[in-house]
This record gives sequence, C-alpha cells and structure tokens, in this order.
Amino acid sequence: MNPIIHPVLDIFLLGVVTSCSLCAAVFFLRFWRKTRDSLFLAFAAFFAIQGVLSASVASLQRPNEGTLWFFVLRLLSVLLVLGAIVRKNLGRR
Repeated sequence: MNPIIHPVLDIFLLGVVTSCSLCAAVFFLRFWRKTRDSLFLAFAAFFAIQGVLSASVASLQRPNEGTLWFFVLRLLSVLLVLGAIVRKNLGRR
C-alpha cells in the first residue's frame, strides 16, 4: 500500500521548521550580543544555516534533503558547533 503524500502539508511543516530554526538563531544571536561568547555565535550560525536549508528544500521543484550539498552544509554547521565547544573547553585551561 502506497503512503499518501501531502505536498501542502510537507511545505507547511518545512515552513514551521524554518521559522523555528530562524527564531532559535535570533535567540542565540541576542545572547551572543550580551555576552560576546563565541559558542552562542556558533549556535546562531548553526540554526540560521538549518533554517535556510529547510527553506531551500521547500523551494525546490523536487524536494530531496539527501543531496550531497545539503549534507555537506549540514555537516559544516555541526562541525562549527563542535569546534566552538572544543575551543571553549580548551580555552579554560
């Protein structure tokens, strides 16, 4: 039995994910402005990248999140956060 695909619902949910990601980015950017902690800036960049990628998936003719470029950009955003965490932990010593 084939699953029923609701493209309108898919676009709506991608919009929800996009708006939540961008709100989280603004939230962390506000904390970065107060503290100037690079970890907050890394999280803001991570959520901004995730939000932009979700919005770009919704704008594609044939949405596919499994393409190489989406994977590479998501990997780079995660590595950015991991690098900021390592930098913060090693900076205290």
